[in-house]
Amino acid sequence: MRALGARDDDDLVVSGSAHQAEEILALVRFREMVDAELLRRIAVFDRTNGFGAVRCRSTHGFLRVHAQLAAGHAKHLVSTAERLDRLVTVRAAQAAGELSSDQAEILAKELAPIEDAEARQAAEELMVAQAPNLHLTQLRQAARQIHAHLVPEDGPEVGEAPPAFQSWVKLSPTGTSDDPFWVLSGELSPVAGEKLRTALEAAMGRPAEGDQRNASERMGDALEVVTDLALASDELPTTGCQRPHLTITADLDALRASCPAHPMLFGVGGERGEGGEGDELAGLVRPRAVATTARGYQLPRWEARKESCDCALRVILTRGQDKVVSIGRTTRTVPAHLRDAVVARDRHCVWPGCDRPPTWCEAHHLVHWADGGETSLANLALLCGEHHRDLHATGWELRMIDGRPRPVLPADALPPNSRYAA
Repeated sequence: MRALGARDDDDLVVSGSAHQAEEILALVRFREMVDAELLRRIAVFDRTNGFGAVRCRSTHGFLRVHAQLAAGHAKHLVSTAERLDRLVTVRAAQAAGELSSDQAEILAKELAPIEDAEARQAAEELMVAQAPNLHLTQLRQAARQIHAHLVPEDGPEVGEAPPAFQSWVKLSPTGTSDDPFWVLSGELSPVAGEKLRTALEAAMGRPAEGDQRNASERMGDALEVVTDLALASDELPTTGCQRPHLTITADLDALRASCPAHPMLFGVGGERGEGGEGDELAGLVRPRAVATTARGYQLPRWEARKESCDCALRVILTRGQDKVVSIGRTTRTVPAHLRDAVVARDRHCVWPGCDRPPTWCEAHHLVHWADGGETSLANLALLCGEHHRDLHATGWELRMIDGRPRPVLPADALPPNSRYAA
């Protein structure tokens, strides 16, 4: 160690990257060999109750007190040492620098429980021989396969149900009224987690060129896609004697594209203050959102227009300050037969470079229904949830050009993202 430490950083730089890489790997191999020897000695110390001679109650207690190791680390070393004590071939390979500590731990966990000594020895020799040809994930899979064949399952007694893992999920609203968001936490059983992971990975798809989102952000967006697909299906059970749906309380005038930003600046019919002085005062203190959900989440105009394009939606229309004038029935804005015609024409999301299938898409009104747009084939286009949101949030629009919907970038606007060319 003195010889290694005698070389300063400048000496390492002068030696070159290739030489540094060789030395790093040599040191890693040396550390693995030291780890193997440490585990062997821990196993002997534990097997012979050496901890009692130094006035400790256990080997991991000795390591905690005298080696200043954390409790979890100490227990992990002892359990690994006990397992490797049964695997002579694996321990010898690690001591010779042929197996890393991670490889040895995987084999110890999966092969040590094999009770048949002859079968265990054969499994050790096979895995040590194949380890150089397998990366860590493959090594774990292969060792688990051997474990499954040679270690009997600890199943429940006949007539007894196995203890089930109880999944739980907590979804909590937080943030401020101006910047709300939700916190999702929970634990899922292996099967439930696998199902959700599969669905989210399918919704994520492959990352597009230029996509700046990390994997967690892409999975967060995919969760919204999967939720939209579930709500759009007819398979979910009823809640309150009706199909699950999104309820929005909205001001019809405020949903229109020509509406000024502040509700005080317009009145029913387009004349300011038509409702009288009391309505004007109410308009001043009214939230800046033009729509709210049943749980009080305030939607900006662009998002309210996006959500009201094509979804199972009940819109409660108001005039002025919370004066209900209409409660629409829950209905799909675009009927099934018309959506089929849109799918037959567009095939997939019409955003440039996007090929998400129709089942992931919503029918977008080129001219919004709040602005007088018709629910007709000539006024509809397929957009996936991500690009539907982009279109409403960024000021892009779709126009029918040569019988097909095409996105058009406003002259003074930047592209909504860099994933696809305009």
